[in-house]
Amino acid sequence: MTRAELLAELKEVLHDSDQDGMWGERALLNYLAEGQDKFCEETGYFSDKTNYTITLIADQADYALSDRVIKLEKVWDGTRQLKKLVSGRWPTTVVSSTPVYWTTGRETGKVSLYPTPTTDNAGDTYILDVWRYSRNYLADTGAAPEIPSRFQWACIEWAAHKALSNDDMEIYDPNAAARHKKNFLEYVANGRIALDRIMGNELYVEPNQTYVV
Repeated sequence: MTRAELLAELKEVLHDSDQDGMWGERALLNYLAEGQDKFCEETGYFSDKTNYTITLIADQADYALSDRVIKLEKVWDGTRQLKKLVSGRWPTTVVSSTPVYWTTGRETGKVSLYPTPTTDNAGDTYILDVWRYSRNYLADTGAAPEIPSRFQWACIEWAAHKALSNDDMEIYDPNAAARHKKNFLEYVANGRIALDRIMGNELYVEPNQTYVV
């Protein structure tokens, strides 16, 4: 489906009118976008080893990660894989002018390198292996659904859950909201199974207990 088709389906589910809608298109688009992001969080659907990089700057150890990155898995300098820091402290025995270690534990939304890059490697580009959301936030101008078409109704189910959870007396419907949340979780479970099959993983599905109703 296109984004416009998702929005139209959501309005039909909510019995919402284009003329005097209860929620407004902007709110509904953001609910749909949140649904796609939540699906990515719960399934780990998108692994990306191509589209996210950092370019080294002399005397700069910390680099911002895209807000579309859920988790950084690995950092590569060409074919050389940097080591992930696990102790919480940089080792004191490293003698190198090139970064050897990385961590995301020092500052929110950033990856830190050690040793700090120098003028010798400034401009080098490191490739990031990440677990990510869709490349573009679905509510942004020109964005389109990225999750597979067979799971796109997950966006609608999550959006309906959010819309009907609104505490406005005219639209609040906790029972319907709970049903749509349950439907969303079914899409998540099926998405995990599909991803495991694609990746050749052993099939085991356990939904996040935070969302179990």
